[in-house]
Amino acid sequence: MEIVFGDVSLGVAHDGTHYIFAYDKGGLDSLEKDGREYLYRVPYLSFWRATTDNDRGNGFSKRSAMWMGADLFSDVVSFEATIDGTQLTGHDLVAPSNNALLDSPLRHAGAMSITFRYSTCTEPKAGVEVTYSIAEGQDGVRVDYSYEGVPGLPELPVCGMRFVLPFRIDSYEWDGLSGETYPDRMYGGRSGHFVQEGCPTCPYAMAQDYGMHMETRCLDMMAGDRHLKVSAVDGGTFNFSVLPSSPHELESAWHPVDLPVYRRTYLTIAAAVRGVGGIDSWLSDVGWQYHVDSSMNHRTCFTIS
Repeated sequence: MEIVFGDVSLGVAHDGTHYIFAYDKGGLDSLEKDGREYLYRVPYLSFWRATTDNDRGNGFSKRSAMWMGADLFSDVVSFEATIDGTQLTGHDLVAPSNNALLDSPLRHAGAMSITFRYSTCTEPKAGVEVTYSIAEGQDGVRVDYSYEGVPGLPELPVCGMRFVLPFRIDSYEWDGLSGETYPDRMYGGRSGHFVQEGCPTCPYAMAQDYGMHMETRCLDMMAGDRHLKVSAVDGGTFNFSVLPSSPHELESAWHPVDLPVYRRTYLTIAAAVRGVGGIDSWLSDVGWQYHVDSSMNHRTCFTIS
């Protein structure tokens, strides 16, 4: 594995895949396989889902509107890397200090990780830590996401990461629960292997969030000769959605016909998801056990290859 110490980024070449981690943007800025780019930009910290009928009916989105801004903007507080057991601070990684690394034996390593710490654009501020790890003998890059809750913030619509793929997908398949599932809509799902042809469009008369899949073990996305795989770690599961529109595009549209032409694919990996409700009407709140408490910690872990 080859490490490239740039002035504003860290490059990694491993097993035919090239990664660039941008210090200023705070994350994985490029993932290139076989000469093809798989990322449009650094992943977002995902805190917002488009308002559902139930959210609209009980006023949840108004109460939690702060998270919509936090979804778009976040502050990179610090970053550090560990390469073959050697810890490098942010100061070590940027110019001119990084000149000392140009001829370092760390340029050829067996394992590396880089950690970014963020604070949310909320009041009070919450913390998020994301660690990317790559090692010889490991497929792809491992991502460890940790949201560190604080008291005093409104409830979260969703909590995780959103990756923007710069292409349309032809299909995706997953191992997990069938169909669309949310925390309060899992009882009808059966466990197995399932295939979705194309990227699903919004099926509702009013544009809103849709397409979440809970308790997933593996996800494969195909686009021509492109193939991107997300896998759970250590026997765990993750929650995901693959959509042709961002939550903010869905939020801005009144009906699905108002949505922009499908050009990019939005992959959300969620550590926690709010339920969709509908217990007795769309005016009633989601059951208390399906809320996402912003004062609690939320974590997820997965690999991308």
